[in-house]
Amino acid sequence: MILRRKISQSVLILFGVVLVSCEKEELPVTPHIPGDEQTNQIAMEEDYRNQLFFDIGSNEIVSSNLKVDWDIAFESKGNRVILNSAKGMAAHQSTEVFGAITSESGADWQWDAHSGNLDSTAIGDWMAGDFTYMIDRGYSHEGVHQGYSKLKIIAVDENQFQIQYGDISETAPLDEIISKSTETAFVYFSFDEGVVSIAPPDGTYDLLFTQYTHIFTNPITPYLVTGVLLNRTDTRAMKVEETDFSEITFETIDTSLLSNEINAIGYDWKGYDLEAGLFTTYPEMNYVIETAEGFYYKLHFTNFYNDQGIKGFPTIEFQEL
Repeated sequence: MILRRKISQSVLILFGVVLVSCEKEELPVTPHIPGDEQTNQIAMEEDYRNQLFFDIGSNEIVSSNLKVDWDIAFESKGNRVILNSAKGMAAHQSTEVFGAITSESGADWQWDAHSGNLDSTAIGDWMAGDFTYMIDRGYSHEGVHQGYSKLKIIAVDENQFQIQYGDISETAPLDEIISKSTETAFVYFSFDEGVVSIAPPDGTYDLLFTQYTHIFTNPITPYLVTGVLLNRTDTRAMKVEETDFSEITFETIDTSLLSNEINAIGYDWKGYDLEAGLFTTYPEMNYVIETAEGFYYKLHFTNFYNDQGIKGFPTIEFQEL
């Protein structure tokens, strides 16, 4: 009996040695090394005249234009039409023929959804009927109303839109062919200049610093705000309010919370003090951004004024995670 017990103990010891020798060594996990903290001051100007397309990866403004440079934009891969909400533009759908509309009187104005939802535009499903649209062209950065125009979308295919347009008082329309783009999500159009070059190619920018129209409810009130919109085709973002900027890491990202609504960053990273007549920036309001390249950044706003105390110059601090 003693001999058997010794043999059994020896077998168990040998079996344990074999198990240990067969186990794979644990592989070390390479830590995710964040990038350096960076800053930039974005020159929207005091009257918010500029629309600035920003690439967070290179920390550069890749394109800019005055907000009055365009009125409407035509979808390159679809049939939707959007308004330039930086001017507070609106549209009214009418079943009247083009020449019968000579005044904006009686219009029921609609605005594009501030989320960027292309199923909730002011022009809407223009293919559902024979519609002519009255267009309120909104206001310039100087507060000057830009007038009213008319628009009729005749046809669309995979290559182009065919439209008619003119001033609200004109009875005979102008005809235009809008060729679609393979580089940008929209082709931009000015009622004064025709097709104009505005947005840079998709994938070359992440954020658009601009004014835009926010629709408040109860009652429905369109209001021009100043903030940041996402590149609607390539960028996602989320708000992080309960974690300090310094403590946000790659490991804390919850990708299920990332949104492609263009106002995911929006305008409320600042507030206005009526008594002091000054804007206050909320640096504790943080954002995580996923770029077109699949990289993640944290970002927050640290100022809305330049060194001369002029508003319209938001300073951002950001870091690749």
